[in-house]
Amino acid sequence: MGCYPGPVQTRSRWALAGSLLSVATTIGTVACLRGTLPATPRPVEEPDVVGLARPGDTPADAQVDFLPRIDSARDWARLATQPEAHVMAHTETIKFVIDTAEDDRVYFLQSERWDLHFTFVQRFIDPRADHARFNISEYRRDDRRFLLGSLMYYRDGEHYTLELVAGDTMSGERIAKVYALVRARVFFGEQLRFRPLSPLHERSIAGLGARLPVLAADAVNASIQYQPLVLGVAYGVLRVVRGTLDPASARPNEILVTETVPNEIPPVAALVTSQLQAPLAHVAVLSRNRNTPDMGLRGAVDRADIRALEGRIVRLSVGAQEFTLREASREDAEAAWAAARPTRVTRPVGNTRLRALRPVCGCEAEYAGAKAAQLSQLCALGGLNVPPGFVVPFAAYAEHLARAQPAAELRAILHAPLFQSDATERARRLASLRAAIEAAPVDRQLLSLVRAQLARLGPSERFIFRSSTNAEDLPGFNGAGLYESVVVPGDASPEVLADALRRVWASVWLQRGYEEREWFRIDHEAVSMAVLVQPFVADVVANGVAVTANPYDEARPGVFINTQVTGGSVTGASGDELPEQFVVYTWAEDLEPELLSRSSRTGGAPILSEAEVMALTHQLQRIHANLTPRYPGLANAMDVEFLLTRDRRFVFVQARPINVLYTEGQRWRTN
Repeated sequence: MGCYPGPVQTRSRWALAGSLLSVATTIGTVACLRGTLPATPRPVEEPDVVGLARPGDTPADAQVDFLPRIDSARDWARLATQPEAHVMAHTETIKFVIDTAEDDRVYFLQSERWDLHFTFVQRFIDPRADHARFNISEYRRDDRRFLLGSLMYYRDGEHYTLELVAGDTMSGERIAKVYALVRARVFFGEQLRFRPLSPLHERSIAGLGARLPVLAADAVNASIQYQPLVLGVAYGVLRVVRGTLDPASARPNEILVTETVPNEIPPVAALVTSQLQAPLAHVAVLSRNRNTPDMGLRGAVDRADIRALEGRIVRLSVGAQEFTLREASREDAEAAWAAARPTRVTRPVGNTRLRALRPVCGCEAEYAGAKAAQLSQLCALGGLNVPPGFVVPFAAYAEHLARAQPAAELRAILHAPLFQSDATERARRLASLRAAIEAAPVDRQLLSLVRAQLARLGPSERFIFRSSTNAEDLPGFNGAGLYESVVVPGDASPEVLADALRRVWASVWLQRGYEEREWFRIDHEAVSMAVLVQPFVADVVANGVAVTANPYDEARPGVFINTQVTGGSVTGASGDELPEQFVVYTWAEDLEPELLSRSSRTGGAPILSEAEVMALTHQLQRIHANLTPRYPGLANAMDVEFLLTRDRRFVFVQARPINVLYTEGQRWRTN
């Protein structure tokens, strides 16, 4: 909505929330599900329009550019657009301009054509307007000429709202004035509510009371039915899963419709969950990494029209505003399956000769793995809280694996035809391999070195042993949640320490890790596991994940922050649990935080203060500026995990590269 940094604009959606759904129709012999149609049908345009036709316009183009009122659903349909850049699906919007220099004349814009306030003002009101100056004077100054905003229709909840851009500094009195002017000119005036998009707005309207009816973000989020997370098209055999998903039962050519949000998801053609997902949960991150469509659709497993397609080959299209699901041919499906998977085998590189334990700050990926090396890069930036620690290098894993499972035997297991063709047999043999690794004795000298390093770290109530492989946290292979971490008490015995090392090493051969690597054609025998040992961060009150790019709008640089209180998880939330979500726009001189949701665990209370959101954003900008350039052409952002302690410190525990993808309607384009 509204203010953009220049005469160029984007549309972007990585996805988040949305709207209900679909009815089964018949086209020939093909069943088709699709998202709901707009609440009001789009009428054929008639010539009695308000606005200006431009030279060279065709009759079809010479439609309404603006209206002074919205007196009917027909008027709304003539002006509204369904923006791909909006953070929720099943939404329609109309932008408006109020010209205070012309007795508060109100323009409701045809918002498909005039999707920036500035371009409309320049075309119809002030041809001398300068974009950069406009963005400052008309959104941030008290002496502004224009009062600018948007009308939103959230179809799932049938909410009509009046909204400003998140950084608009308009006073509460002026907001009340805008609301009154707009409300008197729209047919849904009694339903219209103001929706504050930022803490700034909430402060501005404090004390207005009944003069300004307000709709909180939580009311909008509660009504969401369709939640597109990873956009795209997939072909697969539709399978409805009630209860807990058995990962060993999933197949790469299946489109799964699950009752709950799975804790893990092996490679599948697409995922539809009957509960909403945390946008940065591991299953969503993995789907994004694979570029396989992912969506939430409340009650999907109970829909008769979806169940009617169970067992059939279908085509699922997950769009920013709608989805479609229909029966498809095997020929089309097989072509899509063949194109989706990487064609070349990748062999990870790892130094298994270096045996010394090294501090995490200063370690290298070649022997310590990507996770540890990326934390080392955060250490090098200075000014960031990164837990200290040390790394047990690849060499220790290689030596232990050779004792537990000689290379020739391991190769025979991995290349056995039944192992490769049967997921159940694969699960059995992998479990046996993990058991062998967990039973083999750990080198006594290594244990002595680990105990000495723990003593150097100093007293801690607990320590965490974390995976750090050469097959995770890489550009193009995120590997989120594939391997295990183990927490041990501060006074752990040598045997407990040995068990922790063995469990982390054995997690290389968890089925979820194997299946993910297999789909990406990563050579399993070349995978090496280092163990990153750190003090467990004490007094944590919240955990969070952030992406250092704006996943909704390529033209408005920003960061996307998800935070959840202790007891909940940002990366594993399920059951329609929502984290606190902010998009903070960073393109302007002043940061603009937009609040998308409060945590469903806090009863509407904030987790992060506005000052903390700003401070975190500045730290994320530093991480982005210094780490993203290490991956030219491979990643355009960093995926950062952090903790918030009781004394309100941000502690950074992970930073891995990620490539945020934008669809055609979400990318930069010239007006």
